[in-house]
Amino acid sequence: MRCDVCDTKIPPGSNICPNCGYRVRESSTATHKQTISTEYPESEVFKDKRKRKFKVNQETLFKTTRQTTKYIYVIIFIIVLSFAMPLIGAFLFDSQTSSNNAFSTEDVSGESLQEGMDSGYDDGTMQIALDYKDELMSFFNDELLFEDIDSRENYYIFDDDLITHINVYGYESTLSLTVSLQFQQQQPQHQVVVLSWNNQGSIQNNPISIDSKKLEKINDKFDVDIVGVIDEYKSKLEVDEEDQTRYVVSEYNDDRDIYFSETVEEDESFVYLSIGKDIEH
Repeated sequence: MRCDVCDTKIPPGSNICPNCGYRVRESSTATHKQTISTEYPESEVFKDKRKRKFKVNQETLFKTTRQTTKYIYVIIFIIVLSFAMPLIGAFLFDSQTSSNNAFSTEDVSGESLQEGMDSGYDDGTMQIALDYKDELMSFFNDELLFEDIDSRENYYIFDDDLITHINVYGYESTLSLTVSLQFQQQQPQHQVVVLSWNNQGSIQNNPISIDSKKLEKINDKFDVDIVGVIDEYKSKLEVDEEDQTRYVVSEYNDDRDIYFSETVEEDESFVYLSIGKDIEH
């Protein structure tokens, strides 16, 4: 008889395996096997532990792996897209805004510099013009002490060039002053100073009826010589053919533009003087 556990031969008359020590209850092999299987299961100490093997379908595994990888890519794409969409939207909006607002061959114009800035047309010139307008209005109010002060502004774009204008005007009982400035490429390019007043007698034969202190302030502020211009051009006044009471002289040079007129009425005259010049930088 042999041991069912280790297959060692058991000596006759013995019920214990000399190798593993397994106790045999019966002497017959049949009875022994039956007893082992029913009453005394094999000892787990000597029993080989068989690992359960699973047969894997390679095709199914490949298909599952491929689907899993596909899902991972989809998830990653969705995550990336969720972050990219706001950036793409902002880019498209900026591109559309730029295409609508950028300088183009089409003419663009407006009467509000702030609206032009809000629309994206400004290259810095509009802001400089607005700052200068505020400074001029303070000058009219604080230095010249004018009663009523107002302003106008406009801009236009032609051939990709932005040109901005500001006009500040004010008046008192005897004097009216308007200052117009043209800005381009972030700096003032041209200015026009216009004065009008009622003079005591003809300007051709009488002194200027304007406060000398105000004239001095205007001369210093805008780098002009009002008295010198009047003295230079008053002798050049000629009768206007359309109005016999009006005398006019005009001269347009590269560095200065002059328009000078006088309307005579009995003992006084109405004088209009415009001095325009390019601003040197």
